[in-house]
Amino acid sequence: MKRRDFLKVSLASFITLISSSKEIFAKVKEPSSAGSKGVIFIVGDGWPLGVMKAMNEFMEIKFKERSNLSILIKNSKTKMLLQNTSSLSSVVTDSAPASVAWATGSKTVNRTLATLPDGKHLKTIFELAKERGLSCGFVTTTRVTHATPAAWYSHNANRDDEENIAIDLLNSGLTVAMGGGDRFLSADKRKDKRDLYGMFSSKGYRVVKTKDELMDSISDNSPILGVFSSSHISYFVDRINDEKLGKKEPTLPEMTAVALKKLSKNKKGFVLQIEAGRIDHACHANDAYAAMMDCYELDKTIGVAMNFVNKNPDVLLIVTSDHGNSGYGINGTGPEYNDATEALMSYKNRASFEYMIKKMKNQDVNTVKDIFETYTQQKISSEEAEEIFNKLNTKKKIVINDIWYEPEATMGRILAKSIYDYEEEKLIKPAKQRRGNVSFTSTNHTAEDQLALIYGKNFHVADLKNFIDNTELYNVMCNHLNIKHSNPKMNRQDAISYAKAITEREWEEHLKLHIS
Repeated sequence: MKRRDFLKVSLASFITLISSSKEIFAKVKEPSSAGSKGVIFIVGDGWPLGVMKAMNEFMEIKFKERSNLSILIKNSKTKMLLQNTSSLSSVVTDSAPASVAWATGSKTVNRTLATLPDGKHLKTIFELAKERGLSCGFVTTTRVTHATPAAWYSHNANRDDEENIAIDLLNSGLTVAMGGGDRFLSADKRKDKRDLYGMFSSKGYRVVKTKDELMDSISDNSPILGVFSSSHISYFVDRINDEKLGKKEPTLPEMTAVALKKLSKNKKGFVLQIEAGRIDHACHANDAYAAMMDCYELDKTIGVAMNFVNKNPDVLLIVTSDHGNSGYGINGTGPEYNDATEALMSYKNRASFEYMIKKMKNQDVNTVKDIFETYTQQKISSEEAEEIFNKLNTKKKIVINDIWYEPEATMGRILAKSIYDYEEEKLIKPAKQRRGNVSFTSTNHTAEDQLALIYGKNFHVADLKNFIDNTELYNVMCNHLNIKHSNPKMNRQDAISYAKAITEREWEEHLKLHIS
């Protein structure tokens, strides 16, 4: 199919075509846990309710599909809970302590992996499960050294120390590790020039770097390290529109299917963490459509997991999020809000803001305008193009609790702009300009409580309240796997005494590293 014809294919058709992953699923066939106990823990990182709502609307109206998330929520065997996410240091958590809470049952401070502020290490669910002979692993669309997976295998006090976190991954004994992050594993990119790929290979790992290599590894009994990009795996909207990316980088459902195939060979059981990590990044960037599409990819992944659990009744499925992000909100639009659905459906991007910005670098304002209009399929004014151009070429300034990600935030605001005209105080319809209606409160994490869904035929719900702390999901996993271990705890007041404020430069470096 020629490129121009490819882009003419309906959105629903080409998404279904790419995400069905027929070749990989045909090779995986029906993974079975052979009666062993297992846990599948799915994380939508920075996954606000607004993104879920947008995805469900797009699936129903444009894609003509029913979401697996809605099927899971409506299942009578699903326990739906509300979860507090605060860390020891703040009502607004970052991903590291949120993931630590799940992995260890203990809270810690922001930036910290499986360690209390006083330096005490916390045993993680991966470590406890491996001691009992279970197989463990993770798949993610972020770097394999990023906070959410790293909190289950690393005890580093600084989540940004990813070169050393990569060493922790090497020594973790995990059966599966898949995602992005070549920059922290490759000898020619690491500061210390150590060849971690060679070290993984010497430990018996099958190292794969493309979707084709992943397919070839399915029947291999070796543990697997899959690293498919220099930094994070590309946004889903970019992988389905850029054929080169789509051929090289696997989808999250594909990685999940392969991981389940490998982990379920262990008759003693397994623990698998799955992270759709770029929902968080798209929300930071105020990129409403990219966030929704990565949520769509997560939904397909939930379908893979539900299918597995339905065939293996001793496997428990947990689906949750670590925190909100940036206040993703679908706003009422038009008189009595009756234009709100039309406004939401007007998002039809063919690329993420990240993808567009790479093409905009070192271009003049007219080219910036053309790039934005080409990939968003929305016309903008010369003044709006100049706004994007100026933000693109202005040095960022750190302002706590303000907008950091630019020109992304400006691009998101422009795409959410609609204009109505009035004549003698009477509204003239249709709108003079119809764009989207998703607005954001910031480019930062937010504090709202998050959903936690627990599904499994043999799941015991006794003593589990409808409102929980995130640490309680550790207990759910331990109870299911018959693991008894209590990690040390620290209260907020004592934790604060150990708190060390980072410099403005350190915070800026963190923000640069987080998504780039």
